[in-house]
Amino acid sequence: MSNVIRFQFRKGPEVQFLSHLDVVRTMERAVRRAGLPMAYSEGFTPRPIMSYSYALSVGLLSEAEYGDFALTEELDPEEFVKIYNQHLPKGFEVLRAQRLPDHAPTLQAQINAASWRVSLPKVSADAIKERWQWLQEVDSFVVRRETKKGSRDVDVRHFLFSVGAIVQSPTGVVFDCLAGLGNEANLRMEELGQLLCFAHLEATITRMGQFKKVGNLYVPPLEDRG
Repeated sequence: MSNVIRFQFRKGPEVQFLSHLDVVRTMERAVRRAGLPMAYSEGFTPRPIMSYSYALSVGLLSEAEYGDFALTEELDPEEFVKIYNQHLPKGFEVLRAQRLPDHAPTLQAQINAASWRVSLPKVSADAIKERWQWLQEVDSFVVRRETKKGSRDVDVRHFLFSVGAIVQSPTGVVFDCLAGLGNEANLRMEELGQLLCFAHLEATITRMGQFKKVGNLYVPPLEDRG
């Protein structure tokens, strides 16, 4: 086994408007406060060797963010969770951790899907159900995507893999969905709103899981030990 710890952490409402860069800086400061035996890069400005799964957009919540920390010595994953949580600010919480085997693939090399929970105010379940039924009958859904290299048309229809039970709540509607994540089939939340015809900025959206598709299964980047 290597001395790399992979961990799952929560990003709550207290920190939902932090950018990914702010999250990385916050996690690094907590590492220093905790006195974790981090491995550092070489060169004039050594930095702790840490990496993360795909960045979460500002304003979104998460129950399933992931990080990999390289350590200089063996540390029990449960001890890592206990120590690190004592030094993380409110809104962040490490949920579980494991040591990785030698030469394990990186998070971004593994992950290609994410599950999301969407809570929409003042929307009927029937409207979302009808839209999802319609989407399943069409072959394409092209949106205009803005990138650093300019605008381009992208067919995002098949980036939305599935939609679960669409439940009416006292304030609106709640549903879960599974969508592409990463370089090949990444679905943005504004595009999910276009697909299902809702205003994404009015929704509360939480990333519930990140996965690697293996055959017909979607497997999280940490083993589920029950």
